[in-house]
Amino acid sequence: MKINFNTETLAPMLAWLKEYKTTGKRDERKLRSILSMPDYGIEFARYGNSNLPVCGINFEEAVDFFMHFDDKDFENPRLQYKKPYFMAFFDDLESRLKKLEMFQHLTQDDCARIESLLSASLPEKVVGKMEDITIILIVSMGNSMGWPYQSYVDYDVANLHLFETLDDFLRLTAHEIHHLFVGQMLGQEGVSPEGFFLQNFAYEGLAVHFHNNLGTKYKAKKYPWSTCMMDESDMAFYEAHFDEIFRKIQADYQRAKTMSLEEVSDMVSNEYETFEYMGKKISQFPTYYFGCYLWGLIDLHYGKEVLFETLQDPKRFVSLYNKIAPKGYQFDE
Repeated sequence: MKINFNTETLAPMLAWLKEYKTTGKRDERKLRSILSMPDYGIEFARYGNSNLPVCGINFEEAVDFFMHFDDKDFENPRLQYKKPYFMAFFDDLESRLKKLEMFQHLTQDDCARIESLLSASLPEKVVGKMEDITIILIVSMGNSMGWPYQSYVDYDVANLHLFETLDDFLRLTAHEIHHLFVGQMLGQEGVSPEGFFLQNFAYEGLAVHFHNNLGTKYKAKKYPWSTCMMDESDMAFYEAHFDEIFRKIQADYQRAKTMSLEEVSDMVSNEYETFEYMGKKISQFPTYYFGCYLWGLIDLHYGKEVLFETLQDPKRFVSLYNKIAPKGYQFDE
């Protein structure tokens, strides 16, 4: 697997922001030209795909955001959520960009580290078929730190300051590439609605289990290394409310049996992938923590190959899980 970098939009967009910061001038014509560049085209394709989480930002909304991020509120909740984080980036622009150099190229050893992480976290038959990946470094119009799409991994440079070390970057890149493969296994023909419900927790949960190395209540960390890139406040919240949220997941699993796959997808999006949960503003959804717990437990007890067999045939999940779950935390079959 070869990892390439696209950085073509960085210089013009950063120059546009610096011009506004120093002169107060926001050139809309120039902005529209920048947002029409190929890397932004990939962003608009990703954010325009309603089948994916954290979507729903179009070209005109992006223009409006950059023209008015510091002087208005936005109806689009994704942009309103992004606003304070982007303003902090803009206010500290020069300092934040000093870290950019660390992430603009990788050595052979860095790529080998990513491949090693993926080899330990994906089925053997997948590992040998990894295609080349292009990392896009961009001033994103979206509110995600990074995401995978097709053969791309996109990182918002406004959030690069969150990486404390290069190893954090390598592990999160493996996390994002992991999504590319797991996403292909979800919702395939013949999967029941309740199986699809459980699969949805695997998408983020397994990437967190393998690459962020999160331990949860009743599930140990995968590796002896430290946990990385997990929001401590969110994780403490899920830990404190573990019983309440798990009971909801149990109930929604039963509820999913009466739904279509589309209705299940909407339920997960509306009830488990929002930026406020049980009255708390969050940055990492419940699917991160509880997917890590549910599916990570299968990996720790049965191994990687059984894990992925179960992911593709999720009707096996409840039986396997119930045999190893702590007392009082089983699913009704």
